[in-house]
Amino acid sequence: MSLTCIATLEDYLETIAELIQTHGHAHAKSIAEKCKVKMPSVTSALGALAKAGHIRYQPNFPVKLTSSGEKMAEQVAWRHQVFEEFLREVLMLSRKEAGKYACIMEHVVSGRLAARLCILSDAICHRYGCGELREHLFRLFQSEVN
Repeated sequence: MSLTCIATLEDYLETIAELIQTHGHAHAKSIAEKCKVKMPSVTSALGALAKAGHIRYQPNFPVKLTSSGEKMAEQVAWRHQVFEEFLREVLMLSRKEAGKYACIMEHVVSGRLAARLCILSDAICHRYGCGELREHLFRLFQSEVN
């Protein structure tokens, strides 16, 4: 399975989990609306996710995450959060830009690296009074050539 395909399926799992958390259920139509794709794309992805054992899916019924689907969705969401925070807080990117890059990184960077970036981000931004380092980074980032 290609990386693009895996990333897409992980995005669907993340969306399903968000819809269930927000609305208590996830239907194919609401998944299509949230992902801004057409129904055949959603149906195909739901079939692949069901075949892989990550969801239970029957047309016209809410989509249910299996325990493996819940775990995978949680991992993807956590990696996204870590990367977005690192990109915003440490690398000082805008919220929009950080979100965009975090969506890419969440699919290709390991949980181990995400955990280490989380530790680094926490150290730089919160734990060890690294205000001086942040100020220095800010000055460096301001002078970078695009």
